[in-house]
Amino acid sequence: MRGILNKDQLNRIESRNEPVKAPVVVAAAPAVAGSNQRAEAGPSASEINLAQRSSASANGNVAPFYGDGGMDNSKRDASLPNKRPLENIRPSIRRQDYIEYDFATMQNLNGGYINPKDKIPNPGFGDDEDFDSEFGSKKQKTLQDWKREQLERKLLYENAPPPEHISKAPRCIECHINIEMDPVLHDLFKLQVCKQCSKDHPEKYALLTKTECKEDYFLTDPELNDEELFHRLEKPNPHSGTFARMQLFVRCEVEAFAFKKWGGEEGLDKEWQRREEGKSQRREKKYEKKIKEMRLKTRAQEYTNRLREKKHGKAHVHNFSAPIDGGTDEDGYQIQRRRCTDCGLETEEIDI
Repeated sequence: MRGILNKDQLNRIESRNEPVKAPVVVAAAPAVAGSNQRAEAGPSASEINLAQRSSASANGNVAPFYGDGGMDNSKRDASLPNKRPLENIRPSIRRQDYIEYDFATMQNLNGGYINPKDKIPNPGFGDDEDFDSEFGSKKQKTLQDWKREQLERKLLYENAPPPEHISKAPRCIECHINIEMDPVLHDLFKLQVCKQCSKDHPEKYALLTKTECKEDYFLTDPELNDEELFHRLEKPNPHSGTFARMQLFVRCEVEAFAFKKWGGEEGLDKEWQRREEGKSQRREKKYEKKIKEMRLKTRAQEYTNRLREKKHGKAHVHNFSAPIDGGTDEDGYQIQRRRCTDCGLETEEIDI
């Protein structure tokens, strides 16, 4: 098999089997007084090691020289990546490829209703320590939620300080007696109305949604979204917490703006009548369109029937004769026979 290899390959193989030569170490000459004798002694061992390291770094080989005087083998730094390259190799087999449910890492989520990771330490609730330690705080609120709740509570329920004398206190504009105002109407809608009068006069102080304002008073979204025109009360949407917040308007403000827009109550009634007539007209147009489509379909069906009769003739209608006695069958029932006078089709009928 040696005849197949060329000469260079044979030399390369033989060079692998040659013993490694020991490095030549030049001993340092004894120190002699005088600069001439120190120069003739030649370079020291430390200088040779520094020269070898500089040449190795120039050639790109940055491997350290273990065994020399500069570094001790027993005190190597194993954290360097160039000394232990196998630690950077990632395994080719992943655990999730073979393990679908790892019971060692599973956690009890209490049926999906309570997550232990979401628990917030609340040292204020000392009566129920087991509840806090296992399921977290009783009030799972963030700081932003708490601030927003406190701001809404302040806007709704914090009134102005009491007057100096009861005679100077503002009174309800409806009854002129009560001095305790409805906090919602007074703080948000700037109306001096007590709670009893707001309940007794729903035609003035009832709260309307945006949909009711658009359907009853024919207002548009830009008008209702203008904060300079209307005061509003925002609440969470009752249909879903992810929907937009519900906006409530007081009826007296909406009614006053609608009367100004449409020219009073009569103008609002005329606008309602005009829109109702438009709805009826659109309904009639839709009905006429459906009738027209139905007529076209009927005409098309009639035209198709005429073509079929022209091509295959009219459908034959049998004209049977009077029944004739045909005897009895195997079960003993009476058989009657009929015959078409035009095409000769015979039928048998059994009287049960």
